[in-house]
Amino acid sequence: MLVIASVLILAGCSHTPVIPASPAVSFSKDVQPLIIANCSMSGCHNSAGGGELFPLATYSDIASGDMIVPGNAKSSRLYQAINGGGGDGSMPPSGSLSNDDILLIYLWIEQGAKNN
Repeated sequence: MLVIASVLILAGCSHTPVIPASPAVSFSKDVQPLIIANCSMSGCHNSAGGGELFPLATYSDIASGDMIVPGNAKSSRLYQAINGGGGDGSMPPSGSLSNDDILLIYLWIEQGAKNN
């Protein structure tokens, strides 16, 4: 009887976890420095040295095409590439970004990938 009463009580309880809002991620302060340091160096994704097909030096470079899908990081080529799911292999080729850096870019895209 005690077991049945416990099950009924627990079944009636519902708890939705409260996830605190993430602070707004800034493109110019948070994301762009990561991209410049890891992606747009000479010979990679800069607009002047070998990365002309996929330049990532400016917000307009990143926002063009399907590099980012604002609000949907998992469908964004940029996130897929830095998370090891890109078709061309993991980026950057010199080594993975830290989990914190990947999370920062993920949050920025999920927050709408604003030019802020």
